[in-house]
Amino acid sequence: MKAAIVLGLFMATLGLIASGRVARCVAALAGAALLMGMGFISFETAIGYVDFNTLGLLMGMMIIVGVLSRTGVFQYVAVKTMKLTRGNGIVTLFAIAGVTAFLSAFLDNVTTVLLISPIVVSVADIMDTDPVPLLMAEALASNIGGTATLIGDPPNIIIGSYAGFSFVDFLVYLAPVAIVVLFAAVLFLAFHFRDELVITPDQFARIRGIDEKKTIKDGKLLLKAGLAMGAVLTGFILHHVLHLEAAVVALLGASLLLLVTPGDGDHIIHNDVEWPTLIFFLALFIVVGALKEAGVISIIAKGLAAAVAGHPFLAALAILWFSGLSCAFINNVAFTATFVYVVDEMAQALSTSAEPLFWALALGACLGGNGSFLGSAANVVVADISRRAGHVISFGGFMKIGMKTTVLSLSIASLYLFLRFGL
Repeated sequence: MKAAIVLGLFMATLGLIASGRVARCVAALAGAALLMGMGFISFETAIGYVDFNTLGLLMGMMIIVGVLSRTGVFQYVAVKTMKLTRGNGIVTLFAIAGVTAFLSAFLDNVTTVLLISPIVVSVADIMDTDPVPLLMAEALASNIGGTATLIGDPPNIIIGSYAGFSFVDFLVYLAPVAIVVLFAAVLFLAFHFRDELVITPDQFARIRGIDEKKTIKDGKLLLKAGLAMGAVLTGFILHHVLHLEAAVVALLGASLLLLVTPGDGDHIIHNDVEWPTLIFFLALFIVVGALKEAGVISIIAKGLAAAVAGHPFLAALAILWFSGLSCAFINNVAFTATFVYVVDEMAQALSTSAEPLFWALALGACLGGNGSFLGSAANVVVADISRRAGHVISFGGFMKIGMKTTVLSLSIASLYLFLRFGL
């Protein structure tokens, strides 16, 4: 009964977010408060489910990107990009998706989209077109690119640690399928947005007439912000060696940059930090924590194990699709942290190797994040940046494209698992 009520409240929260009648941060906050108020999860337990590493990382990178945006560097890169692609919308789409996926394989997805999104918005402004197609490509590519490596997406780190997989193992087993999925997904997006990606000769003539060097507004500030960003990115790569969380690295870089940036630091923090986004994530972590505390995920997992008894390949497919569809709506970190134990138990019950099942989990948890903007922090960030640029990406609008991309991605992953492991 407890599990049923919590699941019902979770679905009601999703419904309220999807309706668009209230701000999504308000809907998530109301769901979290109600679950705590009704005693389904205590305040102390709820705080334990909040991923402060994600919140700190978001805050730090928002500040750094906010300072960088004042220098004009994003407009500079946007003009350069358009000149290199000769104003071809399809080529621009592939270029943005490719760069985003590559960066996401080695950096946190949130960091990547915070760096790329201002460039995308500037490209759209220069082209005088809707930025949504390019922003959607960026969001989806960030999740696909993060699938390819051990450090690309948090679920991979959890799986690698639990199953003992190395960085090279992820490159060998997941990078090839991630490349195929990325190409297929961008082809789908290019077809879906084919009308919006047309650039007229007059539009390209305006682009050619822009001197990108004149878009740099403050060279000294660009040098300071560039050094801070470089130091932070280096810290991300070395944070395991330094024994510092990514959030600490980002907040250190942001605070040092604010100290040497002329102007009012309060103004930067107030205007460049997306506080509704941070509140949304904080509340969402609590809502998902209540699902876990009520045993909802475990109940479903046991049902899956019983349904595929004696069929290893069906077990891999069940894990792939269940994790993929689930992680479209709930945080993939919390899901994976729970499900690694389920996968291990399923492998023992089936008397089969757990390795293919763990790869199925990694593919499902990472690729499923494209299903809606609840599935990935990067999706929410992109949706908020689009809204600030005057172009709203609704829950339903994102899901309409994201779920098609997810189904396409999971279908390719299913074929890959069959060909690779021959279960």
